[in-house]
Amino acid sequence: MRIANCLVDPPVWRGAKLNYQFIGMQQHNSSNIAMTPIEILKEFNSCYLKIQAIAQDENWLLLIADKKIDPEAATHVGDILHYLGEAMGCVEEVVEIKFNQESK
Repeated sequence: MRIANCLVDPPVWRGAKLNYQFIGMQQHNSSNIAMTPIEILKEFNSCYLKIQAIAQDENWLLLIADKKIDPEAATHVGDILHYLGEAMGCVEEVVEIKFNQESK
């Protein structure tokens, strides 16, 4: 796990190894093509919307209400949305600066 450059290995919970293939995600940069700031922002936004949809999903809420999963899970998802939103704000500043420079 390397947080400094945002490369994080897939998490392991309760002995079940989750990996990108299992959850249907592919690493965008697999061909070593650098993403532009706007592409990064679009990817973050896509992730945010998907996680937000899960957080509002009736089945997710029932899992928590029926105590089939740890109620802290809702807090963790809320934290994810908060920090992803913060990261998006940082990237938005770069995109905004670049846009302003290009429009001059």
